[in-house]
Amino acid sequence: MNRNFSYYLSKFLGEYLVVERNLSSNTVKSYKKTFQIFVNYLVNIKKLPLNKITFENISRDILSDFLDYLEEERKNTIRSRNQRLACTKSFYKYCMIYEVENMENIRKILTIRSKNCTEPILDYLTEEEMQKIFESFNISQQNGLRNLLILALLYDTSARASEILHINISDIRLEEKYIILTGKGNKKRIVPIMDNTQKLLSEYIKSNQSANLLFPNATYELIRYLFKKVNKIIDNKSITPHTFRRTRATHLLDKGINIIYIKELLGHSNIATTEKYAKVITSSKFKAIEKCTTNFIKNETINDWKDDEELLNQLLNL
Repeated sequence: MNRNFSYYLSKFLGEYLVVERNLSSNTVKSYKKTFQIFVNYLVNIKKLPLNKITFENISRDILSDFLDYLEEERKNTIRSRNQRLACTKSFYKYCMIYEVENMENIRKILTIRSKNCTEPILDYLTEEEMQKIFESFNISQQNGLRNLLILALLYDTSARASEILHINISDIRLEEKYIILTGKGNKKRIVPIMDNTQKLLSEYIKSNQSANLLFPNATYELIRYLFKKVNKIIDNKSITPHTFRRTRATHLLDKGINIIYIKELLGHSNIATTEKYAKVITSSKFKAIEKCTTNFIKNETINDWKDDEELLNQLLNL
């Protein structure tokens, strides 16, 4: 790559995002992945040699073509396409103060807009389904207590899987019944734990006092394994760790908890993100709406045409 482009990309990924923005390692990985795909596209699809990858040679049209490539060839969703665009535009905004001579080209690139995408209907689990899941895990089996505790914490705290895997023993306040989670951008938040989860946590810590991490050997592979089991228990839904997070938020909303409190629990920086959960219509909401509705439509018997075949035949022959 051209020295200027590669130099600023390296500074952006290695210093700006990590030091100045203090973004999490997972977020930085997402940015790096975007530019790996982009550079690969420029070299292999656009046939642009590495030394020709410059600010001058990457036009608005090329970036637009790249976004189309993500959707059409790589089968990315519109949401993923928009995320890649946001990463790229963030880099160009960073470069504006350094690449004054290419300001016009950068400004054109920054005019590329995200595509509108339909928000999917957010699925969640009922309380009965959650009960069925938790009852299916036997703590007397090897690693049974650990596995049940991971699932209980995912639900109780509405945490992301990465947040659970990075809990330190020092983050836990058993007596006060809360945990300090480290979320996106290394932001800390305090989340409560319920009585039964506290008991599980206490038992688990007693037998795992030597490690700093709460789950020292746990990986994303373990999380995937646990949710394969969960999907066998509830086989009519596609359940992920995020489903537990969404389910907890939905259950709390259902019980009338203020959405501001739920926003803090989830670690959302924007209330609009939390409001997506408020759009979920649950069975209890249906019942509440039905109970408060006056039925203005008379419950009249609908005529069965079979009882009057002669009239039916007359109508058909009109």
